Amino acid sequence: MNRGMQTIMLLTGVVSIAGCAATSKPASAVLPAPSGTDQAAARHNEEGIQTYGERQWDKAKRQFDAAIEVAPTFAEAHYNLGMVLYRMGALREGDAHFMTAADLAPGNTVIWDSPPLRNVTVPDKASTVPGSSDGHGH
Repeated sequence: MNRGMQTIMLLTGVVSIAGCAATSKPASAVLPAPSGTDQAAARHNEEGIQTYGERQWDKAKRQFDAAIEVAPTFAEAHYNLGMVLYRMGALREGDAHFMTAADLAPGNTVIWDSPPLRNVTVPDKASTVPGSSDGHGH
């Protein structure tokens, strides 16, 4: 077999592998309820996840809203509602739920990597205290 034929076969193999990876199911964009979550809230969240997967945004929103109504401190439901609201084009409302989720789950890296929190840096205390210097003489 000549080099040209070897290259074509190699590229064909790479393309077919890439095609399989592209068609495999992507990681979930929404989060399941952690253990210990109120059962009714977890059930609403699971139904929301199912309808989210079916791209039924209004139904998913209602389910995540219901989960939050049952358990207002359910961080994952707030995150999931933020994801649905983004899909629906309600970015500001979604941001509020992402922020609430982050407040409720300070160690959850998935939540902290949500759209409004990506690449956000928190200023140090000195730069937020009135009359303090920023190190540049003003």
